[in-house]
Amino acid sequence: MGGPLPGDERETRRDLQVRWRVLTDPPLPGPVNMARDEALARCLEEGEGVLRLYRWDPPTLSFGRNEPARGLFRRDAAREEGIAFVRRPTGGRAVLHSLELTYGLAVPLRALGGLKATYRLVNRGLLEGLKTLGAPARLAGPEGTSLPPDAGPCFREPAEGEVTADGRKLIGSAQVRLGRSLLQHGSLILDGDQDVVRRLRADPEPVPPPATLRSLLGTLPSLEELQRALREGLARTLGGAWETDGYRPREEKAARELEDHYRDPAWTWRL
Repeated sequence: MGGPLPGDERETRRDLQVRWRVLTDPPLPGPVNMARDEALARCLEEGEGVLRLYRWDPPTLSFGRNEPARGLFRRDAAREEGIAFVRRPTGGRAVLHSLELTYGLAVPLRALGGLKATYRLVNRGLLEGLKTLGAPARLAGPEGTSLPPDAGPCFREPAEGEVTADGRKLIGSAQVRLGRSLLQHGSLILDGDQDVVRRLRADPEPVPPPATLRSLLGTLPSLEELQRALREGLARTLGGAWETDGYRPREEKAARELEDHYRDPAWTWRL
């Protein structure tokens, strides 16, 4: 996907004045997290967007929607390490959700200019938030690659337009179109590495470690400070009115109904 949008197009998107709701969750299992992201996108009301910030418990390895996984991962070894599996509704490649913060953003399909424009704007907003914390990050330029679903761990190489530092990916993101809504979510690596993805794949090639927020800042901000920075960076970039909110009954019902789908091994190991 592409790089940052020209300034005049970005200003046009601000004029749309989307009403943004911000939700934060405690650490939750993978199927619950994926069900909530999809439910928020499917229940989206006209003219509104939702930003959800969350973590995972237990540590979970998530597969992209079309990523081959069946027979490629050592499930017994994962169980011994306390690592679960889930398949995302979005594309992309395997990510270990452990020492990281995940964002999920749902918005009407054309509200920010479509899939590519939204991808660029959201990454720009995340970058703006990280810069307020002092992180020397940037957006990957045209040298970033677009890898196929079977190319191994997500954080192996940055794609064009993703948030990077020192040439390494800091935030990996993916999208899906759900009816009239667009869901984009991604993982900001706080600490550690993604080598467990290689080990569970029995991949002989070492995975270059991603950039981490700790390596860039020397210490980690509090969760509240980090969430506030990301929210404010996105608000400055996307515009519109922003408010903290909770789940609506319709969203909670939809999420409960979707949990069985994301728990189903037939979905997780469908490819």
